[in-house]
Amino acid sequence: MKSFNQKLQNLLKMGLLATIILSFAACSEENDPMSPQLTNITGEWEGTLNHPGYDSGTLTLQIIQSNDNISGDYTMRLVKNNNIQNYSGTLSGAKTGNNNYSITMTVTTTTWICTLTLNSVTLSGEWESSITSLSGSLSVQKN
Repeated sequence: MKSFNQKLQNLLKMGLLATIILSFAACSEENDPMSPQLTNITGEWEGTLNHPGYDSGTLTLQIIQSNDNISGDYTMRLVKNNNIQNYSGTLSGAKTGNNNYSITMTVTTTTWICTLTLNSVTLSGEWESSITSLSGSLSVQKN
């Protein structure tokens, strides 16, 4: 039979083990202190754009956020059959929720409306043209 001291030592060891396990759980990827959630998306963002009429696309956003208002510029490169088309223009929009943004990208003849969600340092979501029935997705990461 175990003595009182042995039982107490076993209980303390189990308590220490439980504390260690809970500490690791608290530092899971969801709460990763190395990847904090951004509160302001000002800066340069680069990534990809999926467009149904092209083989591939890249996108760079220069975003300025003031309170919940968004402004800035963008450049886009779309490729189809090794032919490259470059576009650039202005962007505007707003923070529409906790991690949600509505951004409008305007070029001479077209306006794209983007509904984006911020996940750590990635903005991703859908876009649709205000003039045609085209739509696609995009994902950009902060530099």
